[in-house]
Amino acid sequence: MGVRITCRTPSTGKPIKTALKDVTTDYTTIAEAPDFSVPDTSNKYTERDPLDTSRAIRPGEIFFLTPLAVKNKGAVTQWLDVRFITEEGIEIELGRVEVPAGDTTFIPLQGRSLLKRLPNALNGDRIQVRAQSADIFDVWSAAEEKLSSEHIGVE
Repeated sequence: MGVRITCRTPSTGKPIKTALKDVTTDYTTIAEAPDFSVPDTSNKYTERDPLDTSRAIRPGEIFFLTPLAVKNKGAVTQWLDVRFITEEGIEIELGRVEVPAGDTTFIPLQGRSLLKRLPNALNGDRIQVRAQSADIFDVWSAAEEKLSSEHIGVE
């Protein structure tokens, strides 16, 4: 199963670091939307936690606050691919950037949300990266993890 957070009440927003040192040549997930397991003894919500039926599963979100920084630590220009995979498994290529040796470039992820609306889906929306050559790139960004606001107060 993908990311699930067990809590009393989902946070209105918790800052998280999105970072990967030495990106490999295989796609690697750097951010994935979670869902939340919350107490629900009154059975208000229909989607139940399969590990504890007294708890409900609520949709989660990752919201990017900054662009994705991409640092080329190598001695030659190299490319880095970034892709988005929806919780339904649809792969969308966001782009390939070529970064000169020793330089840093930025992928505009700020303002993008990753969602996990399907409570028993294996994964939520994901952002993945891969490099032309292993161990040349480091990537980082800042994001916020929270209960999906689209369902707050909805019955």
